[in-house]
Amino acid sequence: MAVFELHPASTPDGGFAVAWFDDEACLWDDERLCVPAPLAGSWRTPSLKLYRPESGVTPVLFNPNALAVSESIKNKLASFPELEFLPVHIEGHGMFHILHVTASIELPKGANARFSMNDPGDNIVEIKTFPQSFEPQFSFFRILHPVGSAARKVGATTRKIYLNENGARAIMSIAKGYLVASEVAGS
Repeated sequence: MAVFELHPASTPDGGFAVAWFDDEACLWDDERLCVPAPLAGSWRTPSLKLYRPESGVTPVLFNPNALAVSESIKNKLASFPELEFLPVHIEGHGMFHILHVTASIELPKGANARFSMNDPGDNIVEIKTFPQSFEPQFSFFRILHPVGSAARKVGATTRKIYLNENGARAIMSIAKGYLVASEVAGS
């Protein structure tokens, strides 16, 4: 079964089709977003802004550390139990929702991955391929770092969001033009 990676769509000139959101320092990050546990009970709505407000708001917003979606897209994706939508206030544009994936799995046997210290016991830097026989049980998921790695000790997953065919179809129909589900090589 195919595995897909979720990322913002690009424009023909190589830029992002989505608006960039951030904080005043352009460093907004919440490390808890890489932990596959629900955060709704402890989440405090941050106030953020568009990086280039003159470019206008889009239904999907991008930050190197998170994706945020409009209320409309949130409502269309709400049927996926592995997604949690965490509110963020975007200055001048109201409420958006961070797409937080709460489902995670171990790196499948036979996957080709690159590790931070070229050691399969270290943090995963990149997943190059998934085994062709791999069938993801979740529509949206992240990959856990290996047991014993520094990131796994704090319960962290890879930052990339992966999808099965069902998740990819949903993203391509709901967020067309703003998010892309690209098939991972070898899957």
